[in-house]
Amino acid sequence: MPGKARRNFSRIDGHVHGNPADFKGSAADYVRKMRRLGLSAAVLIEEGAVALAAARRFGDFIIPVARVRMDRSSPAEIDRWLAAGCRGIKFIAPLRPYSEKRYWPLYRAVDRRGAVAVFHTGYLGLDAGEMRLINMQHMRAAEIDLIARRFPGLRMVMAHFSNPWWEEAWKVSWSNPNVYADLSGGTALRRSMLMWRETFAPNGELMENSLRKLIFASDKVYFNGGESRVPAHIEFYEKLLDAVKAPPDLRARVWGGTARELFGLKLRAESAT
Repeated sequence: MPGKARRNFSRIDGHVHGNPADFKGSAADYVRKMRRLGLSAAVLIEEGAVALAAARRFGDFIIPVARVRMDRSSPAEIDRWLAAGCRGIKFIAPLRPYSEKRYWPLYRAVDRRGAVAVFHTGYLGLDAGEMRLINMQHMRAAEIDLIARRFPGLRMVMAHFSNPWWEEAWKVSWSNPNVYADLSGGTALRRSMLMWRETFAPNGELMENSLRKLIFASDKVYFNGGESRVPAHIEFYEKLLDAVKAPPDLRARVWGGTARELFGLKLRAESAT
């Protein structure tokens, strides 16, 4: 990673994975190292027990989000994870479309506690076991639109910008005040910067309300060296923000300000100087 954070922004990586059991060194040294590199916190998405264990070990550097198997989960399970300290719930791999009423009690449980619902959107690159039964159409951004209408107070993040339905994801996040999105994963940064510039600043005119809904995230695996791949995602976001001529206040929101508000964090504010 770069030795100095570009433009001194203190970033929150809004979507990471990893097991703290894989890390054998000093947790305090790890956190100091990551913060020197410009990462003030990371949203860790794992099974609830793993996410909470990471938060206990690495302190407020970790924002724990519990991943649940939604076709086997219940509102009671969601209540348990949120009561235990998770800041949100990750939904992924539904056997039916996200918007079906059978899942509404799960969303209601998150909404009732004022937590964040993170949805995997778009293509899911797992092909083992029952993952072979997953239809990626069930996870496209259009499904999130109906949930947003039914639960207008539920704060939602569409992970991976509904790849390959990029335009659909833009429309859903732009249209619904409670829907946010990230460009995490390995595909978005491989697309043309021209496409992203026209998404957030069509014909050179910045759509501030759209960019305000974007969250920096990498989808990398922490604690085992996967952090070494985060700089590529930082550079991608930097290029995007430069391409749309984003002002400092919006850059600060993308790098961490919006995530801090969503997850109710009390971290120091990002600097735009």
